[in-house]
Parts: sequence; structure tokens; C-alpha cells
Amino acid sequence: MRNLREGLSVQPVESPTLPPATHTNAWILGERRVTIVDPAGISADARAVLGEAVADSTVETIFLTHHHRDHIGGVETLRAATGARVLAHPETASRLPFAVDEIVDEGFVLQTDAGDWEAIHTPGHAPGHLCLIREDGAVVAGDMVAGVGTILLEPSDGGNLRAYLHSLQRLIDAGPDVLLPAHGPEITAAVDYLDSYISHRHQRTRQIQQALAGRGWSEAIALVPTVYAGVPQMFWPMAARQVLCHLLWLAEQGAVERDGDSFRSAG
Repeated sequence: MRNLREGLSVQPVESPTLPPATHTNAWILGERRVTIVDPAGISADARAVLGEAVADSTVETIFLTHHHRDHIGGVETLRAATGARVLAHPETASRLPFAVDEIVDEGFVLQTDAGDWEAIHTPGHAPGHLCLIREDGAVVAGDMVAGVGTILLEPSDGGNLRAYLHSLQRLIDAGPDVLLPAHGPEITAAVDYLDSYISHRHQRTRQIQQALAGRGWSEAIALVPTVYAGVPQMFWPMAARQVLCHLLWLAEQGAVERDGDSFRSAG
């Protein structure tokens, strides 16, 4: 376990996440009476690592940023061992394989013995995604950004580019000092980092529009070799889901036409 600042520590836990990431950060909020954010870990060994990290603390609360498998693997074991209450957004709770103890949403204040954290609803990567921000500008960012790897949007699982871009801007407007992602190290120059994520998505959108121009009706997978040039073919299905998110967003704006899973430039 690594202490970053007063009332804020992290224990990376091996999890079934996407490469190049191999671990999910369990953020530990508080000094002696703590909240653990996203206790991951599928294996007994991974769960034991987290248990040892908080062995000298009283775990009062488990807070979930969202429902994905690489964020929830250790929840039930930790709750059984500590009696901690599990908190999640209603959209997250509806997608979990276990019950939560308390539904929370935008504006919820998580109290710890080292300061309070306010919840911000940040959908886009997942419909029920929540971030936490403390008065000193620290933001528990979940999967809004990554310190290693990238953030994927899965349309079939509630991933939505319009919502994601809006959530990124909301985090910028909150004036963060440091981002505490679920994967990889903490991120300083937080506003610039968030802005780079928005810029990247807009750049990708322009690439997709250019790839679609001059074609007839095309599905997302057909655009991948152009938009993601050089990406190994084994990753094309994953890339196609990112392309689809952008196409759906463009269709909402009337910039492309849609017929089922096929798209073409408008006009």
C-alpha cells in the first residue's frame, strides 16, 4: 500500500482488466476508518493483498465507481470480512451480480476521518459511473481516464460518446488538482490531461468522417483498417466498437445517416 497524501492511499490489485493494464487501483480514503473504492481481484491471492493492506484499519464503506468486472471482484469477500456497506449508483446497482446496501448519486457526500468526498455522476464509459472529488482537488476518477492503457466505450454496455465527452468537461469544470485513475499512476496536470482526452476523441471523430467520405453504406468494422492503421487484426473487433460509438454520436447530430448497423455520410 502506498500513501499519497493525508487520508489517501492506494493498493493496486491484480484484476482481469484489459492490457497493457494488469491491476486495478483500490483507493483507500481515510486514515483509520476507511472507505475502499473499487476492491478488485478475482483470485484469492489478489483479494488477500487488499485485505492485508487494510488490516490495521476499520473498513466502513465500499464505494463502486461502476459495475465492470475488473472493479468489483473483491466486493463480496471484503464485505463479508469487514461488514462494510456497499455504495453504488442505481445504474451500477442494476448491473451487479450482488446487492448493494445504499444507492447514491450526484451530490452524495462520502464522509471520512480525513475529509469529505463529493460524488459526481460521470456517465459515458458506464451509465452509472461516479467520480469522487475532495476539497483539495483530488479526484477518484475510476475509468474516466487511465494512467496506463486507454479508455474503451462499449455501446452494448451503455458506453456513450456524447455522455463521455460531457462528463470529461464536467470534471474539468470542477478544477481538479490530481486524477486518481483505476489503472496506472496518479495524474498531475489534471485539467490538461482531461482536455487531451476530449481533443483525442474529436480527432478520432474527424478521422472516421474522412474514412466514411466517398463510401457507400459501411459498418464500423470496415473503417477500422483506415482509422486504426497498424493495429493488429486481433484487436479490430474492439476498435470497431470505438468506431461505432463515434458513428452513433455523428448520427445523433445528423452528420451521418444510419440504417441499422450501417452508416454513410449525410447528404
